[in-house]
Amino acid sequence: MNTFVALVKREVLDGKNGYIRVPVILAGLTVALVILSSLGFGNMLYFDGMEHEGIENLADAMNKAATREPEEFPAAVTIGYWAMSMLAWIALPFVIFFSLLGALYEERRDRSILFWKSMPVSDWAEVLAKFFAPIVIAPLAFLGVAIAAQLIIAVFLSILMVFQGGPVLDLWPLGLMITSWFTVISHYLMWALWALPVLAWVLLVSAYASRMPFLWAILTPFVAIIVEELFLDTHMIGRWFAIHLGGWQDGAFAQVSDNFDGPRDVLMAVMNGMQWHSISYSLTSPAFWLGLVIAGGLLFGAVELRKRAF
Repeated sequence: MNTFVALVKREVLDGKNGYIRVPVILAGLTVALVILSSLGFGNMLYFDGMEHEGIENLADAMNKAATREPEEFPAAVTIGYWAMSMLAWIALPFVIFFSLLGALYEERRDRSILFWKSMPVSDWAEVLAKFFAPIVIAPLAFLGVAIAAQLIIAVFLSILMVFQGGPVLDLWPLGLMITSWFTVISHYLMWALWALPVLAWVLLVSAYASRMPFLWAILTPFVAIIVEELFLDTHMIGRWFAIHLGGWQDGAFAQVSDNFDGPRDVLMAVMNGMQWHSISYSLTSPAFWLGLVIAGGLLFGAVELRKRAF
């Protein structure tokens, strides 16, 4: 276990630009935009018609919202924090993809694999660490940065409310905020498990390709989809990729009502209904379990290719 932890730490240090610096830069940009907008630069927080409601600043808007819909206000604030911190998440899929794509390819290209093979570490441990870090550590790092961005925004808005006379305590719906953080982890976990065979395919390409792994990873399934459509007039391969990259949610959330009456209904649906629907649907889906088996086979192939790599 200690060896595996050390391998994961090495992967994190090697990929710190993608795991840490990228989300920090994006989150910092978001926070800066929120602060500048709140201080009056630009009109991001101003809409036509506010003058007719007697709204002169952000505190006036918050007071009116809290007074008119007190039950909806905490949920609206929580959703607002997520909306203001979402920019940091945009880069996550790219970080995961390119981290896996270069995981086994780079060590063969720069010949560092000769050094690592001289160490008393099994190929399975090496491959699993390279698979684990982008899929588990990177999202946790992105979530930590997003949480930090939300808290910084909340602190800044609280200070602003003190000077403007707004509802300071209402800006801290801690119960909903903390629950939303764990909900994000749960939803990501289900997405990652569904996407596991696709992610394992990218790692297999990284272990196989002698050059241009990006083209191998993208063009191979693309060509397979085109050939199937031309000669068989079916779409099974494309549909398989679509389902495992997110299409499964159509089936999982088919029974979830989209008749939302305000932010509170939206947040409760995400944190309760959709969460449990995704888990129950996944655990009863043959495609889900078959995908895990395929992912295991692809990982086995990546390990075998690494054993033979020099």
